[in-house]
Amino acid sequence: MTIDGTDGEGQKDASARHHALVTRLKEGGYLSDPRVEAAFRAVPRHLFLPDVPLEVVYADEAIPTKRRDGLVISSSSQPAVMAIMLDQLALQPGHRVLEIGAGTGYNAALMAHIVGNTGQVVTVDIDDDIVAAAHAHLAVAGFPAVHVVCGDGALGSADAAPYDRIILTVGARDIAPAWIAQVRPDGRLLVPLRQHRARWTRLPRCERAGERGGTGVTLPIILPRLEP
Repeated sequence: MTIDGTDGEGQKDASARHHALVTRLKEGGYLSDPRVEAAFRAVPRHLFLPDVPLEVVYADEAIPTKRRDGLVISSSSQPAVMAIMLDQLALQPGHRVLEIGAGTGYNAALMAHIVGNTGQVVTVDIDDDIVAAAHAHLAVAGFPAVHVVCGDGALGSADAAPYDRIILTVGARDIAPAWIAQVRPDGRLLVPLRQHRARWTRLPRCERAGERGGTGVTLPIILPRLEP
């Protein structure tokens, strides 16, 4: 069953499946941060996957949303993985956040719920059709203030910098200089690096020049650990 947001029985089914997924995530130890749990409870995933059957939407699985030459190039991430990364991101109300990889817009909506009206979420994707779909999904879900940008994620989004947090929902082989430049000195950068299949939880702090020519500042670069 898919849902267009108007059918009463469909809404009840979606709500029940939504609640059941969040309960499974909670019982599995994936929702240790109350703010992250509240976001998962408040934001329905099916609004970002309107053409996908509800039983698929509310399984704890990644869902491919775009393929090119037979390869998946965009997807809605597995909810458990999203919960782990949001917990490690340690968002606070009022934070300004940059997301590299807009996907369906679901992760941006979760973050927007956490940072609240005093915060800001900017999400970037290089494909204009993904950007358009994410923007539409966010509007339907009640998060029109999320800024969805079409551009190269390696360049970040300088217009709203500096950011308290930067998160990549796509794999990366290195740390782009723009991400270091656009995050606050006391901020956090969460990057799923593809590095010899290592499962790091934290990299050594990355040093950069201080704004006033001092000895420099240090920035924690966190790599997600994909177990609760």
